[in-house]
Amino acid sequence: MAERSSPWWYRRRGTLIGAVYFAGFLFGYTSLQGPPPRPAAVVWGLALGGWTGVAALAWLGVALVLIAWLWRAAGTAYLRREVVFSADALQDRLVVAGPFRYVRNPLYLGNVFLAIGVGLYAPPLGFAIIVAGNVAIVAFLAREEAQQMALRYGATFDAYRRAVPAFVPRLRPATVPGSAAATPSLRSAMLGEAGVLLTAVALVPIAIFGSAGVVAFWILAAIALITAYVLNGWLHTRKAGTAPRT
Repeated sequence: MAERSSPWWYRRRGTLIGAVYFAGFLFGYTSLQGPPPRPAAVVWGLALGGWTGVAALAWLGVALVLIAWLWRAAGTAYLRREVVFSADALQDRLVVAGPFRYVRNPLYLGNVFLAIGVGLYAPPLGFAIIVAGNVAIVAFLAREEAQQMALRYGATFDAYRRAVPAFVPRLRPATVPGSAAATPSLRSAMLGEAGVLLTAVALVPIAIFGSAGVVAFWILAAIALITAYVLNGWLHTRKAGTAPRT
């Protein structure tokens, strides 16, 4: 069965996700009256355990972004970066290997961890916008990919869908007859997910120095953003690989 082009919102998924983060920080930190809003890590940390609680939530944000990077890097290693950043949902092979034996959408699961981790550095309103927006977007993206894979692979994908959850990892790896094998690529993982790893690094100055680390955060965050977009633009010019996203 011939592949069809993905809808515009799928092809512009990076822009939509970026817009959600922008909206979260913009509206979260916009205050027409009263003192400037504080990050969620500060607001909730003070309520939980004073400044010790603040430090704990700040480092939790860093840890969640690192977890996001691990999930995304593992998925990218098996799919290859050209497929992960392809404009359309590719379906050349149904790969059930590596993290895909535990969860169908490891990259999108990583996106959720990323949203929670980064969201802790936005005010509570911004946290809600970032997390809710990302959950909604990845749900639509995963549904689009599942529909295309179901059309192409029929019973084999149905068996995969029954055996492996979409977002909550199973404890034991699944085996799906008829799926394709794949060899992981560390190069794809490191190049494709460098932006997420740099995002975790960018949060460290704030976790250590608090507000004094904000300047360093924005410098490192800008580097992470530029790195992600440069790599994304370069990868879009490459021929798509042969493994599918699932």
